[in-house]
Amino acid sequence: MGGAKRSTWIGGAVFIALVMAAAAWFLAISPQLTEASETRDEAVLAREQNELMELKILKLKADFEKLPEYEAQLATLQEGIPTDARVADYLRELDAIGTAHGVTITAVSPSSPELVVIAQPAAASAPVTDSGTQDVATVSTDESATDPATPSPIAPDGFTAIPVSISVLGSYDATLWFLNDLQRGTKRLFLVSGITGSALDEQEAGGGKPATVVGDQELVITGYIYVLPDGLGLPDDTEELVEPPLPAPVPGKNPLLPAGRN
Repeated sequence: MGGAKRSTWIGGAVFIALVMAAAAWFLAISPQLTEASETRDEAVLAREQNELMELKILKLKADFEKLPEYEAQLATLQEGIPTDARVADYLRELDAIGTAHGVTITAVSPSSPELVVIAQPAAASAPVTDSGTQDVATVSTDESATDPATPSPIAPDGFTAIPVSISVLGSYDATLWFLNDLQRGTKRLFLVSGITGSALDEQEAGGGKPATVVGDQELVITGYIYVLPDGLGLPDDTEELVEPPLPAPVPGKNPLLPAGRN
């Protein structure tokens, strides 16, 4: 009997120990292991984010060191396409190249600015054969011209073109050199859209025009100069000023009485 009781007691003690061990596992050890695993995952994620942030900081630092170079490039580009019209400055440039080549500028006529709209590429069509069918083998494979998913080029906001007509008189060679420097010899970008040349006869000076000889020509040049406002440097005048809200009344306090007397 004593041995049986002792075996029962030992078995009960072992069972209780197993129950306590299982309870300790599910109630204490397992949650702590799970929390530790989550902490390790969070630490790995934080380390990866820190490494990415360090790479971004290094990139920004490298870009910042090149900031003077970028500013110089921007200043050069803005000489070709300035942030405002600067027509008077451009006229001085024209006068300088006219004087350099010995031609007389008889007229300069800027017109009203026009917004620049980039033309969309037209879809290529197959040629029609003698039988009246299209030859699909020769259809253009440029998917950007027909694929609606391909983004179309968009002109920057405020990008405008100013039409300009210039008339000059001089020798044939001198007027051609003037045309060359008009496109290549000035800081301002000028796009030629049309040229009309007229041969001149011998004629005395008059009507604001110089004397001409046989072989001289009058060159009428039409084209565009461009303006692109600096969006980063323009103040935002359209932003509405929002007044701060009035303070809410304090319950039980008379707002008509001076402070300290409520």
